[in-house]
Amino acid sequence: MCRWGFSRLTTILKAISDERLRAYVIWDPIFGGNFDRESRNLARSFPDKRVSYFKDPGSLAGNLWERVLQTGREITWDVYLLYGADAQWNEAPPPPDFWMHQLTGVTIGPRLDDETFTAELRRMLDKLSGKDAKKAKP
Repeated sequence: MCRWGFSRLTTILKAISDERLRAYVIWDPIFGGNFDRESRNLARSFPDKRVSYFKDPGSLAGNLWERVLQTGREITWDVYLLYGADAQWNEAPPPPDFWMHQLTGVTIGPRLDDETFTAELRRMLDKLSGKDAKKAKP
């Protein structure tokens, strides 16, 4: 995840206070630099008990996401994935219920749009709460 994507993610998380929400941020050293310091500083800038931070110096997660999302890159990074509470993880991650990205030249998935991503996240949380069923009743 890049700095810009991280700032967008924190804005989305600030807008949704639901305690059931869990976010997993994986830092991948795509552009080099002081990976350890930068990932640590960004994580400290947004202390939220719903968020877990991981460093992936070998880009293992990026390789797994590429196998799942098939973006045509060697390593898939800067992707924003939504999974429902019933997602089953085995040797590899399952396909996400919804995803967006910020990858130049990738056309198979939608570009990250804060409003669309937030709306989908809210829809998934509402479904989890059964609010959709309540709204459908007269």
